[in-house]
Amino acid sequence: MLMFNSLGTQLCYRVSGQTGPAVALIHGGGCTQRDWHAVTELLERDHRVLTFDLRCHGGSGGAIADCSIELWAADVNRLIDHLGIPPAVLVGHSLASRIVVEAALQQPGNCRGVVLLDGSRVAGGFAATGPAPDAPARGPVAMAQIIAEIVGPHADAAVHAHVLETMSSHSMELLQQSVTAYQVWDNDKADAAFAELPRDLPILAVQSTYHDNFTPRYSLDVATQSTRYLDFLRMVRPDIAVHILPEVGHFSMLEKPLAVARMIRDFCVNSIDPAVPN
Repeated sequence: MLMFNSLGTQLCYRVSGQTGPAVALIHGGGCTQRDWHAVTELLERDHRVLTFDLRCHGGSGGAIADCSIELWAADVNRLIDHLGIPPAVLVGHSLASRIVVEAALQQPGNCRGVVLLDGSRVAGGFAATGPAPDAPARGPVAMAQIIAEIVGPHADAAVHAHVLETMSSHSMELLQQSVTAYQVWDNDKADAAFAELPRDLPILAVQSTYHDNFTPRYSLDVATQSTRYLDFLRMVRPDIAVHILPEVGHFSMLEKPLAVARMIRDFCVNSIDPAVPN
C-alpha cells in the first residue's frame, strides 16, 4: 500500500493495472478498500484501478469531526490529480454513491462516468418521511445484528464475517459521523447535485437493495423491480442506465464480484467515448 497526503491527512491507496480506462473504486462508510479486492482482480486486466481508504477509515488518517461528503470527495480528486490518471470512471458503494457525485461536481474534468453501486437516499427525494403506521417500536440493537441486517440474508458466512470484522474495527463515533454526513448531503445537496452534473456524463446505477430512514433495508426480488430511490434517479436523470441484481445483499461487490466487474467493464466500453484519453 502507498500513502498520499491530502489536505493534511495521509490516505492509504493502491493502484493496479497498466492500461485501459482508469476506474476508481470508492468504499462505503465503516468499510475499507479491501471490499474491492475481488472486483479489482477482475478489472485490472483491462483497466488501471485505484482503490483507497477514505479518511478516518482503514489505514488512512484524519479527524472524525472533519468527515463530510464534500471533504471525502475532495480527497478523491486530489488523489486522482496526484496520480495523473484523470479522467476516471468513479464507482461509489453505499455512502460513496454520494461521494462520487460530489467529486464529479467539484472537478468534472476528473470524471468520465459515474457508477452508483447500491446507493441510496435516506431523506428527501421520494424517501419515506415517517415510519409506517403499523411499524413496531424498536429498542437498542447490537452491532452484530445491525451489520447482519445491512449485509442481508443472501450473503454467505464469509461475506458476513468480512463485513463484521471490517465495520467492527471502526469506532462507533465514525459510523455515526458517516450517517450524519450522508443525511446532511441527502437533505441539503442531493437535488442540486444531480441537477448540476454535466448532462453528457454517463451514469449507471447497479441496485440490489432499498432502504431509507424509515424503511428497513430489503433485497430486490426481480430484475424489473424499482424503488423510490431509483424513481428519483430516473426523474432527475432520465438518461441513467439501471441494472438490478436480484436476491443479493448490500455488499454486491463481495457477493457477486464477477457480475459487478462485468457491469463496470461494460459501462466503460459502451458508455464512455473511446476518443477520450485514458
